[in-house]
Amino acid sequence: MKMFSKEWANALVENLKKNEDFQKKGKGFDSNFQFKVLKDSKANVTNDIGIGMWFPTCDPFWYGTKPDTEVDIILEAKAGIFAEVFSGKRNVVMALTMGTIKLKKGQLTKLTGNLGAVNQFIKVASEVL
Repeated sequence: MKMFSKEWANALVENLKKNEDFQKKGKGFDSNFQFKVLKDSKANVTNDIGIGMWFPTCDPFWYGTKPDTEVDIILEAKAGIFAEVFSGKRNVVMALTMGTIKLKKGQLTKLTGNLGAVNQFIKVASEVL
């Protein structure tokens, strides 16, 4: 299954819904969360991709980009950067600090205050390959 494909995104959401740790650590997150995965020839991703969901329930979930006004938190990066984060090769907090992942909308304190849920999300994403 190709990372960032619709099939991968659907599997990710189903695994997040079933993951008790993510659901427990995500209590109180309560935000629409969208990833803008930017095309990246090195990662073999030829088009920008949007993947979004409500944290922590993952419902609603969407594949495609919603308007910024309809989303609470938006993270944007090249596909290869997100792939490195999801595979554990790059730390998400460092990527945000260094600007390789951009927080396009939302507050950093919302992410860092829910780091348990963010880390569990990354762990589940790493298992969907």
